[in-house]
Amino acid sequence: MLTSKNRAKLKSLVSTEDSVAQIGKDGLSKNAIEGINQAITKREVIKISVLQNCDLTPREVADSLQDILSCEVVGVIGRKIILYRFNKDNKNHCLDF
Repeated sequence: MLTSKNRAKLKSLVSTEDSVAQIGKDGLSKNAIEGINQAITKREVIKISVLQNCDLTPREVADSLQDILSCEVVGVIGRKIILYRFNKDNKNHCLDF
């Protein structure tokens, strides 16, 4: 469970980063989920864009990804989603617990 301070720190980390994935008209395809899973494993915190032609709302996409990937939704801002998942193998952690 993330605290508000943790959420603020994670949001600041990805604020200047580009989105690592885009969800479009295909929605949450198998390939999109695999790419997002690889990216979140490597980086711990990622930003995803939900395009206008997606049938799902950004909140629906975030909730689905949270269930599928066992990650935490840091925030949904407009059409951007920020996800976090702790990786014990990563030496440079985003958050210090």
